Amino acid sequence: MKTTHRRRKFLARSGVLAGFALTMIVYPAVGTIAPYAGAAETQTAEVVASGDTLSSRALIAGQSLESAQLPLPAVDGNSAALAVSTDYAASAYLPDCDPGVGAEGYNGRMTADSLCEIWNGVSLRNDAAVALAELNEAFKLEFGRDLCVGNGYRTLSAQYATKASRGFLAAAPGKSVHGWGLALDLCGSDDTGYAKAWLEANGRKWGWVNPSWAKSSKWEPWHWEYEPGTDEIGVYGSGYWSQNDPYFSNRG
Repeated sequence: MKTTHRRRKFLARSGVLAGFALTMIVYPAVGTIAPYAGAAETQTAEVVASGDTLSSRALIAGQSLESAQLPLPAVDGNSAALAVSTDYAASAYLPDCDPGVGAEGYNGRMTADSLCEIWNGVSLRNDAAVALAELNEAFKLEFGRDLCVGNGYRTLSAQYATKASRGFLAAAPGKSVHGWGLALDLCGSDDTGYAKAWLEANGRKWGWVNPSWAKSSKWEPWHWEYEPGTDEIGVYGSGYWSQNDPYFSNRG
């Protein structure tokens, strides 16, 4: 009888302890793990100032993010169209540039309204400029700063000076893609390493490429071109280099 009584007492106590364990340990643990896929998690990230705006690398401290859905930051929805369409829209990131006016002129002698200044005193053809502005915004999301651009459009006189100083590396004056405002040269900080790798992976989304010749016959990792523009003019067509002082206009 004593043995039976002790056994019942032991089982009763064991039941209480087991219930306590389920209540205090197992249920909270399961409740933490199972619904986590739909839970909201508070994230805090670095806020990087760029001029009067905040670079979009930032997530404001305390902002709630769905842990199962963390979309990448997006730039203007028109940006993808800028690289593939001849119907260009102005960019919120370069509001004073109107690509709708079209472009006109000779190589190295483009009309003033064909060009837009981006930053650092550099100008590009207006459609190339707005596409670069969109690309630059995505670059800022990743790096917290503007893309470092050394030069873009080159007048005819600047092309002669560049040919004299750089020889083989420079195109014949009057033929340079820079003379159409469709090429830029990156600063040394961005033509190598992670910045270059990022541009290789993302630049084409906005029409900007480091052309194949700049990776083979001439090694120019700094030289980037707006491909929709070079295709439009036919820069790499068989007849381009035989033309004398080619004229271009895509005005309506």
